[in-house]
Amino acid sequence: MRIPTMKSATFVPLAGAAVLVALSADVGKMHIGSPDMTCDGRCSATTTAQPPVAAHHGRRFDASGNAAGYVMSSRTGARARVGARYAARFQAYIDDLENNHGARVLFMGGIRPGSCSQSSEHPCGKALDVCQLRRGVVDPRCKLPGRAALGRIAASHGLFEGGRWCNSDYGHAQVDVTPACGESRSRIARKNKTAPEAWAQNMTGLAASY
Repeated sequence: MRIPTMKSATFVPLAGAAVLVALSADVGKMHIGSPDMTCDGRCSATTTAQPPVAAHHGRRFDASGNAAGYVMSSRTGARARVGARYAARFQAYIDDLENNHGARVLFMGGIRPGSCSQSSEHPCGKALDVCQLRRGVVDPRCKLPGRAALGRIAASHGLFEGGRWCNSDYGHAQVDVTPACGESRSRIARKNKTAPEAWAQNMTGLAASY
């Protein structure tokens, strides 16, 4: 009986298929951070370190869930950018106005171009305009408290409200305390000796000036 033999050509496609399967298996094992093979007479495995991917494309978020340096209205979604160092203070101010005093903040103005100075703290992120249409005039739809009440609320959060100036800037709040209408500069100088980080400890004195 003659045993049939397979021609050598039959093994060619089979061998090719085996190579493809092996290559597929190798590719499936490859992933970022896997060991790379380097050979200089002898082969050794070296791991290539991969830089971590920053969450949210490098954006930082504060305790309120806002992008760092931003203040946002929980009622309307209106927001403004301020200095990250002062954002928590301004956010607490806006939250207080909306949650406890019936305000509805439709728009705000924070950082703007220019040089930071005593006449304008906006460029350095230390001031926030709340619902201001122009200096001293706010949008009535925002239902902000009156000048005296708003000044007290701002002071309770370590802020100075512009409505306290003789040339009223009602709706403007800032970090640095300046002389209010009829108030001496020496008194303000004593208040400003308090470090910014310790503003909460000085709130009783600020509120008492009304």
